[in-house]
Amino acid sequence: MKTTFKVKPSALKLLFTGFLISALCITQLAGQTITTGSAKLEYKYSENKPVRYVTESKIVQTMDIMGQSMQVNVNSIFGCTIKAVQSPDKNLKLEVTVDTIGQSTESPMGSTGGAVREVQGKVFNIVINPVGKSVDISEAESIVYNIEGSGESNLAETFINFFPVLPDNPVKAGDTWNTTDSVNTKTSAMSMRLLIKSENKMEGFENIDGVECAKISSVLAGDRIMNVRNQEMDILIKGPFTGTAEFFFSLRDGYFIRQVVNSKLTGNLEMNTPEPMTIPIVMDINSVNEVKK
Repeated sequence: MKTTFKVKPSALKLLFTGFLISALCITQLAGQTITTGSAKLEYKYSENKPVRYVTESKIVQTMDIMGQSMQVNVNSIFGCTIKAVQSPDKNLKLEVTVDTIGQSTESPMGSTGGAVREVQGKVFNIVINPVGKSVDISEAESIVYNIEGSGESNLAETFINFFPVLPDNPVKAGDTWNTTDSVNTKTSAMSMRLLIKSENKMEGFENIDGVECAKISSVLAGDRIMNVRNQEMDILIKGPFTGTAEFFFSLRDGYFIRQVVNSKLTGNLEMNTPEPMTIPIVMDINSVNEVKK
């Protein structure tokens, strides 16, 4: 006998929560202009030349609920200006000014979200090492904000994986290397763990808008586990993902000028209220982070 049950509208509304997914990336180079041979890639932001970035992300979530397909579109934007400040050691201390931040979610239940104006203009410092790994993002974590329909978040989610991580050794066109990394973020409303495996390749050197750049591409695979607490409801999203990424790094200035990441997760959404349910979910995530003048 086939058993059917109805999902309450209040439960459906809680399902359509927008999730800011931080993106991930790869590599860069600084110090000299070269087109052949190998080069050691390092970040070298300047105190006198602020760099403005804008990140735009689009997420399409498709869920199969009782045989009915439902789609949620999440669009987000984050803009900031970065410059170097004096650092006591070889790591880079960077001053970040928030220019804009916002997110909108569209679902069968309606639209939510908007700009987060109270964060605009906030200034904080972060520390990264020369290859782009986070050393100290505690000041970013202290900046907390809320987006309608998505709950509480903080800027550590954005900066824990903002900078493409560079190879430890010099690279030349055609070189390949593999990396494995994990990313963990947590707020009062959400926790997420990413396990990422990357097959990376130094594609060569290209001129982008008059700037000579190193180009790095990657093939990505991994697993994502996300726990969301919303109005007494626990939601778990988990599953494997695959994707591709590429970025361009200014040889002269020592910072990335553009990174693009596309990934797809095929997994399940599990909820415990008003009754236990497991819902198949597919998430297509596209992110572009680039310098704006």
